Formats: sequence, C-alpha cells, structure tokens
Amino acid sequence: MKNKTTEINNLLKQLSRENFFGYEMVDYWDGDTTALGLQKGNIVVYISTFHYPKSNHYDIIIEELETYRILKFGENKSYDELTHDLQSFF
Repeated sequence: MKNKTTEINNLLKQLSRENFFGYEMVDYWDGDTTALGLQKGNIVVYISTFHYPKSNHYDIIIEELETYRILKFGENKSYDELTHDLQSFF
C-alpha cells in the first residue's frame, strides 16, 4: 500500500502466505500510516504496527462494522498470536 509504513507492507506480504480467504483490505484509517484493515462481511480487523519497530509486536481490534461492538482486543501480539486471532474470524 502506497501510503503505509514498511512494517504494514511487510505484514501484508506475510499474511498473503497464510490460509485466509474471503477478506478484503480496507483503509478506514487513511491518515494512520501504521494501520491496516481487513474486512470479511460485517467483521473488521484493525491491525496497528505503531509500536512494531521497538517491540516486533502488533495491536489488534476486531469489531462488528455495523454496531462497532468490539469482539476482541489485544496489544503487543506476536505474529503467531495475530494469525491465530485472525483464524478465529477468517
């Protein structure tokens, strides 16, 4: 993605090798160059790499798009923890 950080683009490359189907990339956070959105149906996953350069970990929020109800929230997640959470919804 053009306006995103190297960490986001590297994460996209890694995620493309995983077995996730039916999601699309969304960018509801245009001004946040450290954020990535994945959407499948009514579920949106916000992934932040804001602290990644120092911690090698991600922050994640999974919510229902229509109601904004948070289904899962996590900070300081490893890549394996992140993909495990994504598998629960994708």
